[in-house]
Amino acid sequence: MTVDADTNEAEQLRGACDVLEILREEFAQWTDEGQDESQREALESVLAHIESMEDEYRRRLATAEAE
Repeated sequence: MTVDADTNEAEQLRGACDVLEILREEFAQWTDEGQDESQREALESVLAHIESMEDEYRRRLATAEAE
């Protein structure tokens, strides 16, 4: 990849990480405010998926920044 492409990729990954962080924070709050057990379980499942995606994108960002 070129320097511009690497920089662009890192910027896109950084933006994705920012969005996922916001989503994670919002879903964590909604999970805490869940009205019943089934609603909390559903939100916890979505929250776990968002956390997994955030971890993966942070890993990709670290790799892109190291190159």
